[in-house]
Amino acid sequence: MPAASGTPDDGRWRTVLAILRTSMAVMWIVTGVVSIWFYPVQDSFDLLARTGVPPILQPLALYGAGALDILLGVLCFVPYRRRLVWLAQIALILFYTVVITLRLPEFWMHPYGPILKNLPILAALLVLYVAEPRLRDFRLRRSSPGHAASSPPASQETR
Repeated sequence: MPAASGTPDDGRWRTVLAILRTSMAVMWIVTGVVSIWFYPVQDSFDLLARTGVPPILQPLALYGAGALDILLGVLCFVPYRRRLVWLAQIALILFYTVVITLRLPEFWMHPYGPILKNLPILAALLVLYVAEPRLRDFRLRRSSPGHAASSPPASQETR
């Protein structure tokens, strides 16, 4: 096992990535569940109104965003095209951050830092994105005779 400053071995790295994937899934799923079923609906509608969502679209925005959050959480566990899931999560967080910055800037000064916490979440998503094998690499590994599924593709072995 390498020193703390070295690169983690494959087993440790897979464990770290699994923890990151699971924590992202829990964050998205719980956020969606809380938004839909536990946070006061009128308070959500008030926030949506302050961001410019018209009253007729507020239920769709609230329940649609909550459902999207739950879907993004569930997709963290699906081992197919997860790079797209990480990109979708990054895009949604950036979208939410821009809207909140422009329409609800006081959230930047909130003592719990709900928007500032997006920075380490984005960093973790970037790690997941970079660490996730490309579909092309996955296909190469599966089609190579005698090549173990966990070994890197030939294009990465010389790096």
